[in-house]
Amino acid sequence: MRVLRNADYDYAYNNVSETNGYTKWYDWNIVKKHTRIINIIITIILVIVAFSFRQSLRDILDITSFLFVILGGILFWLAVITPIHEILHLIPLSKGVLDNKCIITVGHGTISAIYNGYTNLYQQLISLILPFTVFLILLGLGAIFTTGVIKIVFLYLLILSSFGSYTDIYMFFYSMKHIGKNDVVFGLYKKEN
Repeated sequence: MRVLRNADYDYAYNNVSETNGYTKWYDWNIVKKHTRIINIIITIILVIVAFSFRQSLRDILDITSFLFVILGGILFWLAVITPIHEILHLIPLSKGVLDNKCIITVGHGTISAIYNGYTNLYQQLISLILPFTVFLILLGLGAIFTTGVIKIVFLYLLILSSFGSYTDIYMFFYSMKHIGKNDVVFGLYKKEN
């Protein structure tokens, strides 16, 4: 596995293009429009939930502890959860072998996973849903089996992790609709039938 700055799929090296039998499988403008709408809906829901539980939070946390949980949670999410999230995307795509085809790209305020290899629908779907599922289970269990401030920390990390996964969940359903069962995918491209 490699970590690169502003990396992209290596289409030329793998001889992948629309002219040699591959076609784009998603329209970025549609995806961007839909994910923007989802982002607004999730933000509104989070604000309503936070407002509803504000008194409960005041009873458990003082302002200093509250700020520590908020800032510490964001730092932990960015430094630990996000990189692990991206590595989890690569495991199903690479069939568990994190070799040179697996790239973590850092740039433009994001961390993303790129797999420079061919995958099928099943691998794509597992790749998209695996990070969300793993963190839902781990952080959810942490929230269930703890109390007080620690429970709030786990719930907050679960919210951050879920918020970071909403585009993956959207792309899971988008992939089910736009990638055929027998299609082969490479980055933006799928093999034409």
